[in-house]
Amino acid sequence: MEIINGVFAIFGLIIGWLITYIKFKIERKDKFRMAAIEKRLEAHQKAYALCSKFWVVVDTNSRDEITAIIKESREFMSNYSLYLESGTRKKMIEVIGFFNAYCPREEFLSKFSPSKRAEALNTYIKEEKRLNELSRLIQEEVALEPILLNEKVKSAQEIE
Repeated sequence: MEIINGVFAIFGLIIGWLITYIKFKIERKDKFRMAAIEKRLEAHQKAYALCSKFWVVVDTNSRDEITAIIKESREFMSNYSLYLESGTRKKMIEVIGFFNAYCPREEFLSKFSPSKRAEALNTYIKEEKRLNELSRLIQEEVALEPILLNEKVKSAQEIE
């Protein structure tokens, strides 16, 4: 009888240990996932702020500001590229490429003969639209569900 009780005790210890181990693994995975989500949101927020700076540079036409935004955007991509959704990452690379070759609209158009300026202007506008696409894409890829006023928000203690 004592042997049976001993076997049950050992069996109970093993089951208890397994439950604790599985719970630990699940919690650890959830914490890692939450940290990754937070970092991804942070990266997209910074990308969105950088997108706003791109528009300021387009409006100022300053070569120094263009150089500064290219440097800032390259640093951003070095630090946050892996956290960006693939669409945002691809579009950021396109926009950075646009700014590498960027010059103010009038300067760009002056390089073309009058007969080619309309076509050149369309190309220029198409390139500028990438900025709009980037900001729209960032918003879509990290869209959060709305908070409903009637919905009860659970506290951290209730979730655990």
